[in-house]
Amino acid sequence: MSKLSTDLRSGVLHPRENLFVTGNLGSNGAEIVIESDGCASVMVDLRGTFSGTFEVAGTVDGTNWIAIPVRGVNIAAIGYVAAITGTAAGVWIGGCLGYRKVRVRCTAYTSGTAIAYISASLAPDNGAQLLTTTATATAVGASGAAVTLTLASPGAGLRHYLTYLSINRFATALLTAGAAPITVTTTNIPSSLAFSFAADAAAQGTIDRWREDFAYAIAASAQGTATTIVCPATTAVIWRVTAGYFVAP
Repeated sequence: MSKLSTDLRSGVLHPRENLFVTGNLGSNGAEIVIESDGCASVMVDLRGTFSGTFEVAGTVDGTNWIAIPVRGVNIAAIGYVAAITGTAAGVWIGGCLGYRKVRVRCTAYTSGTAIAYISASLAPDNGAQLLTTTATATAVGASGAAVTLTLASPGAGLRHYLTYLSINRFATALLTAGAAPITVTTTNIPSSLAFSFAADAAAQGTIDRWREDFAYAIAASAQGTATTIVCPATTAVIWRVTAGYFVAP
């Protein structure tokens, strides 16, 4: 049972202090568990010499465990990850609001022993609210070819948040006007977001630039799924599409 106290004015239970557990993870399936009732975030500190994959997960019923995405604190990696992988020591934080218990479990062991520390706290993890572009991706094609920009699946429990999108249409030859707009489509974006481009006449060497910086990041529809922006094959046109985004739950 977590250490709890009651605020007599509100009747709300609060942990009396941050909860803390430590242990060694030196084999596949090794784990440490912390009680997290009433806590909003969990921090994991891995030390020692080790190589492996470690999953942070929470449970409500004590039987079924759900992966908790975590982000590095003051380390080279930026953004959330579905699991901690590799050999580098460091500190990670994630949200655990609503979970009775949180564990760190070695899911793929290679060598060594990780000395693990878990601390559960009332303080929330506000990483998803930073709205910072931590990654960009771009794709360009040949004249007359379709182009698809694919943002690879970020992993279980994570989704893309688009902060800006840029689409360029370059004319490699004289373009003649068409009767219908050119439509750029997407997948894994709410309502199958699409964009219409003019099918106007244009001189060779002309570039038509479109860019949108989203005031509020657009969240991908599904977690653990690739997101794509698809520019159709268009005669005498080279497409370039660029996206800025971050990854979070």
